[in-house]
Amino acid sequence: MRAQSNEGTKATIRIVKTARTARTGWTDGESARSAAQPTTLPTARSSTTSPITPPTTHQRARYALTSRVGRDTELADLKARATAPNGQVLTLTGPVGVGKSRLADALFEQISGDFADGGRYVELDTLRLRDSDPDGGLARAVAEALELTPGSADGNGAGDTPLDLLRDYLGGRDFLLVLDCGSRPPHGIAELWEAVAAAARRLCLLTVSTQVLGMYGEHRVPLFPLAVPTPHDTADLARLGQVDSVRLLVDRTKAVRPGFRLTQENRETVARLCQMLDGMPLAIELAASRLKVSSPRVLLDELSTGTGTGSGTGTGTDSAAPEAEVDTLGLPPASVELLVRLGVFTESFGVAEAAGVFELPLDITRQALEEMVDHSALLTEEQRDGSIRFWMLRSSRARALEHLRRQDALGPVRADHAVFFIRQMHGIRRELEGPGQTVALEQFGHWHQDVFAALEFLVESGNGEAVATLATAAQPYWLLRGEVESATHWLSAAVRLGIDRLLVRLATLEALGEALLLTDDPASAKPWLNEALTAYAELADGAGVATVRQHLARLAQIERNLPAAENLLTLVLADLDPRGGGQWCRGAVLARLAEVRRDRGDTASAARHATEAVRLFERAEDARSAARTKLTLAGLTGAQGDYDRAEQLACRALLLLHDRGDLPEVARGLVVLTQLLTHKYGRTAAVWERAARLLGAADALRRRVGDTLAGQPEAVSRTLLGQVSERMGRSAFDTAWQEGARCTPDAAVALALALIEPTEHQPRPTDLVGSLTRREHEVAMLVTEGLTNREVARRLGIAEWTAVNHMRKVMQKLGCTSRVQVAGRMLRPLDQGGAQAAAGGLARR
Repeated sequence: MRAQSNEGTKATIRIVKTARTARTGWTDGESARSAAQPTTLPTARSSTTSPITPPTTHQRARYALTSRVGRDTELADLKARATAPNGQVLTLTGPVGVGKSRLADALFEQISGDFADGGRYVELDTLRLRDSDPDGGLARAVAEALELTPGSADGNGAGDTPLDLLRDYLGGRDFLLVLDCGSRPPHGIAELWEAVAAAARRLCLLTVSTQVLGMYGEHRVPLFPLAVPTPHDTADLARLGQVDSVRLLVDRTKAVRPGFRLTQENRETVARLCQMLDGMPLAIELAASRLKVSSPRVLLDELSTGTGTGSGTGTGTDSAAPEAEVDTLGLPPASVELLVRLGVFTESFGVAEAAGVFELPLDITRQALEEMVDHSALLTEEQRDGSIRFWMLRSSRARALEHLRRQDALGPVRADHAVFFIRQMHGIRRELEGPGQTVALEQFGHWHQDVFAALEFLVESGNGEAVATLATAAQPYWLLRGEVESATHWLSAAVRLGIDRLLVRLATLEALGEALLLTDDPASAKPWLNEALTAYAELADGAGVATVRQHLARLAQIERNLPAAENLLTLVLADLDPRGGGQWCRGAVLARLAEVRRDRGDTASAARHATEAVRLFERAEDARSAARTKLTLAGLTGAQGDYDRAEQLACRALLLLHDRGDLPEVARGLVVLTQLLTHKYGRTAAVWERAARLLGAADALRRRVGDTLAGQPEAVSRTLLGQVSERMGRSAFDTAWQEGARCTPDAAVALALALIEPTEHQPRPTDLVGSLTRREHEVAMLVTEGLTNREVARRLGIAEWTAVNHMRKVMQKLGCTSRVQVAGRMLRPLDQGGAQAAAGGLARR
């Protein structure tokens, strides 16, 4: 019960009872009014007075007893829209269980008082609607909820129909009306708005539904599931605790189990639970109720296997419930059929992927996906380039796949899915060696799990050649992401299944051999590479011979057989035509030869080869390969004593490789910068401590992604480790090493760049900060908060590439080579003493 003051009642206080019972028929005025009968009657008035303003109220208040978690941004956005000067129609949409009613409830509580004539929150599921009425009884039900009966809308008894009563009542009013459709489709609401909106001075209609109204002027406000943990979130307990879905699970579990805590021991399980539940608030709350007498691990196992998942709980995948049918959500049969087939995608997909897999015209596919989004059957995610990708909740996908399985249609759909990704992966593989590599890497990131799903199907089908074709196309991406195990697993599976076509088999052996070079047993690559080399030679395939020789040269380098490695690379160079194409191939050979010459002690020759390789890669617009070679060149330049240039090369290379997600080379870059650090700044204990942390981070990353440090002189070698350990003491060294091993790649890169000291010739910050534009200054200040380019772009409402360009200009103007240096310059005092203090010593984090 709530007490409120209302205009038109001479400040009479009315206590309004919440109404839970269904409304009676239209002619039963007493029953209609009794649901919200005031305890204190208003003062009597004549027929010439203005209409009595009914109280601002809900039919019921359901959510006051629990805290609201993770919806502050959405609530603020919805509040701004609803309180705009002009009347408008808002439709809060989203799948069942996403928290629409809770958000609408909070909004009503906060803004209903901003409307001069109050507002009303109506839950249509609690009303009795008459299908015999033209609009399904909606107008009649809303009028009853507003306590309007014939003769009550004004003082002279006018108003004969429900719409007449609503128009008369809303005439000239400033009013908020929330219609929560619950499980009902929003039929008739558009017609109701068009009939009554013109009469009001300002009328805000907020519809809460899984479907849009489909009317002109409607503003759709989609509500998405809560954010779920990423691998980076899971690795950091404090960061994991701030993820909205985790916050909700912990909060609701504590309500029934006060001693529950998020710990290092349960963090991975809790993160997986939130991911499995798609961040859906209702599913998370139901899962939390089960944690009262269960552990997160047991609950996760139950949900993973489908055991203990009751019908309608919303907490499982429903994979063990064959009786569960796909919710048609009011979609036409053709759209439902496509929706079910879309369950074959394991993650997000675009219009082109949906059209390609099912061989549909783009315009028809686009229209069908739009309809599914309007019915909350699919959710969307915005992309940096302005495009949209679609995704399906896990529970919906599980029901779709079960439906396909019962219809004996799952196999053909999975086959179409696999064929599509074989074509697509071969199409984008070539992009890795040119200017389109960033787009290709991002595309593979979207397709990653779907490629795994396609490979699983092809292995189940026993189609070794198809497995080989897809795995060979995906191998460069796996190696770049540090997923050596994935590459060796699927390529080996293809060989075991058998490959009939010779060229396909040779490409598979070559790819498998290259992947095995990064394992703990690189010698296991030799038989496969030798077999491929012999076959290529018999076929007189010069390109194949050259590629395999490069891999064998790398194996010889790993085994420290440097003369053999140099001989193989020299043979490859001799066979390349310098006047023809293959400039990228020549760059790749020179880059490897530079490492071998460096390892043999010929620094000058190695530097020349590395410099030429960088030039060739940059001509081919292959920024990633150029950055890899710059790491080698940085080490050579440092060995020649030019630490400033070496530092600059290494920092720029590491930043680009980190941006591209090239984790193997990030590990090598950490070691290169560590070597420069100890040579240039090795006079303080802090430097050696941080060197140990970087070496620990590099070693942990190397073990995770493969032995990519092969050929790096003294990389994590006994000499360097012994030197650091001796300077620190064994106990302190072990502690710092372990701290570094726990670092994420992001944290390790930030640590490496934080240790780079600004050179003396760089201009003072006092002269340069003022040269930044307003936007550049905003970007630079956000960098001081530790935000990434993507986070900066999201905070400022700009494209990520725009943020990157601003950041480049900031670094140029401030004379910085790293983001950490930018942060340091922005945070230093601008007085002379502060500038002098900043000029010396190591840049701190």
